[in-house]
Amino acid sequence: MASVPRPLAAVAGVAATVLLVTSCASSATTASGGSDAGGKQTISFMGFYGTFQDSFTKTVIKPFEKANPDISVKYVPIQNSAEVLAKLRASKKNPAADVALMDSSVAPTANKEGLFAKLDTAKVPNLAELVEEARSKDGYGPGLTLDSLSILYNTEAVDKAPTSWNDLWDKAHRGRLAMPIADTRGVALIVALEKVLGEDYKKDIDPAIDRLKELAPSVETWQPSPDVYTAVQSGEADVAVGWNARGQFYADSSDGVVQPVLPEEGTVKQINTINLVAGSPRADAAQKFIDYAIGAEAQKAFDEDAYYAPVNRNTELKSEVAERTTASAEQQKRQIPVDWNWMTSQYTTWVDRIKREVIGA
Repeated sequence: MASVPRPLAAVAGVAATVLLVTSCASSATTASGGSDAGGKQTISFMGFYGTFQDSFTKTVIKPFEKANPDISVKYVPIQNSAEVLAKLRASKKNPAADVALMDSSVAPTANKEGLFAKLDTAKVPNLAELVEEARSKDGYGPGLTLDSLSILYNTEAVDKAPTSWNDLWDKAHRGRLAMPIADTRGVALIVALEKVLGEDYKKDIDPAIDRLKELAPSVETWQPSPDVYTAVQSGEADVAVGWNARGQFYADSSDGVVQPVLPEEGTVKQINTINLVAGSPRADAAQKFIDYAIGAEAQKAFDEDAYYAPVNRNTELKSEVAERTTASAEQQKRQIPVDWNWMTSQYTTWVDRIKREVIGA
């Protein structure tokens, strides 16, 4: 067999190496979000895990991909806003996602750190259809979901349904509480307790912290696994604090074993924002996805499946669904006002105090 001249062999070897490197790079880009050989773009969406992911994929992502066959969406599940913030900080030079969900009390921090980018209103026209509380005053990501804090209980284990925040201290529930409050749930609970105690959360949260310290001995778990809703359904806990939307979802899926309660003293509304990650090389596709997600059609499909109140003013939910969301007349009447813009500067301090003084006591 004739030998290949050395210069030609060297060229062939270099060509093969380049081909291999190019192939690997192309595969890596497609896996993390990018464009495949056919020019189809893949954007990465960082959103909450569990039932949220299941519902959002079914009612928003799949219809979006069908309407936009040149774009696919890779779902990156996360637990909470703190995890999103940490991941984006760690990947600032090479963003870990193109679009990310984040609690409205944490998102301003990400905005100030340059982790999120402002939206182009021409590319996200549905911004004009948002209800006032879902609008971003500074041009960053708008609200995607509206929810509220709730008491959850196991209907098979609890004889007398809780009706008040004070019922968390009922001796009947001692050792049977699930309280995952080292995040926004705890911040919202402090605001609610301050109202119950006749205090002003902007001036002094010591009364609410002291009240939670009294509750600590009755808590069975501060971090139920995989989540508080499953813990209540399985009987690991009898009573807990969680979000209304997921509570309503589990009320259906558990055949009524899990039941969310709107406390008589009122509740605190919470907003999750949908954001364009700064530095995304797929900003146009990402903004198209954001626009779709806040549109009336997607909002109706998702909210009727997951029990969030819509952020698009042109969305009309079925009456039987709307009555179980924070959009209901009863929920609106019992909303405890919160200055979330002010809360941004206090959020980390409050969560740290909960961890240190309540959970760590």
